[in-house]
Amino acid sequence: MARSNRVATVENEFERVLDDRLLRTVFQPIVSVESEAVVGYEGLIRGPAGSVLESPEALIKEAYRENRVVEFDWIARASASRAALAASLGPDDLLFLNIEPLAMASSCPHDLRPEIEEAFDRFRVVLEVTERSLDRDPRTLFEGIDQKRPSVYGLALDDVGADVRTMSMLPMIRPDIIKLDLKVTHTSPSAKAMKILHFVYEEVERTGATILAEGVETKRHHEVVRELGAPLAQGWLYGKPTDHPTPAYEHQAHMSHLAELALEEVPTPFEVLGRRKISRASADVLLALVHEVFSHGLHLLPPALVVMLVPGPELLTPRVLSVLGRLARREIVTGVLGAGVPPEPAPGVRGSWQHDPALDGQFAVIAVSPSTAVAVLARRTAGTNSEFEFGLIHDRQRIVCAARCLLRKLGPQPATG
Repeated sequence: MARSNRVATVENEFERVLDDRLLRTVFQPIVSVESEAVVGYEGLIRGPAGSVLESPEALIKEAYRENRVVEFDWIARASASRAALAASLGPDDLLFLNIEPLAMASSCPHDLRPEIEEAFDRFRVVLEVTERSLDRDPRTLFEGIDQKRPSVYGLALDDVGADVRTMSMLPMIRPDIIKLDLKVTHTSPSAKAMKILHFVYEEVERTGATILAEGVETKRHHEVVRELGAPLAQGWLYGKPTDHPTPAYEHQAHMSHLAELALEEVPTPFEVLGRRKISRASADVLLALVHEVFSHGLHLLPPALVVMLVPGPELLTPRVLSVLGRLARREIVTGVLGAGVPPEPAPGVRGSWQHDPALDGQFAVIAVSPSTAVAVLARRTAGTNSEFEFGLIHDRQRIVCAARCLLRKLGPQPATG
């Protein structure tokens, strides 16, 4: 009974916080590691002081528990916008605002639009995509990224290193800023921290993204961050969250060359083959080739992603499903798309399908990890059901394009009881 009363109290308080717009925002400085000068601020949300929902963790937990994430996210964004406009921030200051992946493609409530639009016009807004549920609904995530990128100064991926499954999405999202989780800052040079850094360095080299280290609390943390080569950092060493931020001292902040390195978007995975030599083979030969790819895939180390497209469920053989299930158990993001594919074709494996005529007759197996990129891409030859034209590639850039094409069509995880 006591637990029921507590749940009811939290639910009532959460409803009051949202209905009365009681969220508030404090600002934590983001600094240049080299000069320690402030280059911008992150808006951090809080509930009413003294409330059971004062902490951001309690607010987020309740928003997900009550399935009100999107509503909460917009109210939080409006609170941060209002507070930034009321503060003494300069018009060129960087303003980092968190956004939940589930809210990326949603529309702004009418009553919150004026303050949010004014803040986005005045400041250099960087939207931080949180790692929570990053791989839960890729289709909505990519739709949201498409909508948000043109209207913001940059896109950041938060807490990189906190969850190995969400790290798998890093090459697909291509953020301008990669925020290292404090576990990396606090445990370097542990083997786990170095593994995360190796993955991040690869992305920085490929895209020109900027590293921002979180959780810098001591001079030793600062030295670690400097040694790791992070241009930007934040943490209590540089300043605790405050209601009264002052204008930035520097406006020079490293940002990626994302516009110059934009990935080509393709309507089907097969199109990334371009004019490369294409062979023809039966479905049996194609599946044998896929099993060879899977034999290497079993050695994939997270963070990794394996996504598959089948023209029909008959190509999802028990052997294929067994391998996919084993990959999923090792925290590798695993999904299958295709007509007739069930929501969970194997334990832990995402199944999804919204009919797209462009993908009729197409087949793909794509694996991406820090050290591996391989894809088998095929389509049925005209007038047959048993013969495919196909290509096998290891060109990472093309493979990421093919993977993004399929992730844009991969829907949410099935609800669990």
